[in-house]
Amino acid sequence: MEISRRLAEFVEGLKFEDIPRHVVEVEKQSILDNIAIISGGADGDGCREFVEYAEEASAGGRGEATVLGFNKKLPAIWAAFANASMVMALDFSDTSATATIHPNTSTFTVSLALAEKLGGVSGTDFITAMVAGSEVACRLARAAVSSRFSMYGFYLPPVFTSFGATAAACKLLGLSADQIIDAWSLNLSQYTCSSELTKNKETPIRSIREAFGAKAAMSSALLAAKCIKGFKDPFEGQQGFYTAYFQGDYDPEPVLKGLGEDFEAAKLIFKPWPCCMGNHGCINAALNIMKDSGIRPEDIAAMEAEAPTVARVVLEPAEDKKRPKNAINAKYSMPFTVSTAIIDGNVTLDSFKEENLTRPDVLALAGRFTHKLNDEWDKSLGMKTGGQLTITTKDGRTFTSKVSKTLGNPENPMTEEAFEAKFFSCMSKAACPKTHEEQAAVLAHVKALEAINDMKDLAAML
Repeated sequence: MEISRRLAEFVEGLKFEDIPRHVVEVEKQSILDNIAIISGGADGDGCREFVEYAEEASAGGRGEATVLGFNKKLPAIWAAFANASMVMALDFSDTSATATIHPNTSTFTVSLALAEKLGGVSGTDFITAMVAGSEVACRLARAAVSSRFSMYGFYLPPVFTSFGATAAACKLLGLSADQIIDAWSLNLSQYTCSSELTKNKETPIRSIREAFGAKAAMSSALLAAKCIKGFKDPFEGQQGFYTAYFQGDYDPEPVLKGLGEDFEAAKLIFKPWPCCMGNHGCINAALNIMKDSGIRPEDIAAMEAEAPTVARVVLEPAEDKKRPKNAINAKYSMPFTVSTAIIDGNVTLDSFKEENLTRPDVLALAGRFTHKLNDEWDKSLGMKTGGQLTITTKDGRTFTSKVSKTLGNPENPMTEEAFEAKFFSCMSKAACPKTHEEQAAVLAHVKALEAINDMKDLAAML
């Protein structure tokens, strides 16, 4: 199958009027989500250092684009780099319900910075580019089994998203299908991410990784616009992406099936809890049990989670996960997040403050946590982000909850009130916070994004 050509022709030909209304609304919600979580991510591990580096690397270059939450402007490529370094800091970004990726992280940061650089990009043009990028990222990821994303030493979720960000940038630049393929070739030649980050407890790379993908995406699109040639089949070629990263073990059918009709870009989970999606099914199950059973945290003798193998990243090594050493590791710990949910009735941004990582009550409960993995659930779209939790009490009772459509899923969405509360909560943690009235104005403008004639007007509010 001509994956590269078909995807490139889709990106080139996509028009705003081709996008169903519900897809537009989901993408606008994602734009709001990204604005909030980037603005609130300034104090994430490594983020301020990345922003400082972007300023240094720009060497006084033109202030083309906004660094969210900082009241700064940098050259567009460095603004995208800086913003993308913060997008995963809170671990609160939207997640594909069908592919194990965050399709709009570097896609949004690149699109916003490039729209500011170009000027005259309307809200409808911006939405169209975002949908194109999200669609490409999700479809490329669906071709491979998510449990194999790190099999050969590469950490692939941000790589898929970088390809999506490249597509979005190409769309904003008005590039041809040939040039879009060139841009993907250029991206494939410069960006990767190592799975070793999942094995190291000290590194912050897991949370700032998108910066590299954003920079690669924008540079690839801008070089393609200057007619730098790539190669014909960057994805499916004999030595292309799927050979290099998956040894050719992939299924091309999901990439192209329903392209332009069934939009993967609309199948997003908006996180109600700021931690890895692999935790959410069992957090949801824990809250269900605590609500329905009437038991107290001190009644619990043991907990056993069942999860898809893709959730291994939040479960193993088991002893390390029970006593995470920093915020990013706590966000990737099911024992810690589930125990926090049981004791506090919720998992919030404050759950990962330094003083909360050593709470005796949370750590004691996390110490009673065990798990098992179910590889059959990796094949189920519902259970890929789901989970089951069984709680055994000290008097021998057991309570079990299985969740396949976790809160935030398209079929179990957050309420509008809950989503807006998340928006304001994240925005309030910016390095240079806006007033509540200014935040509300941003919210209103994004809800009416189709009416904006120039994305610079929105960026000026950020």
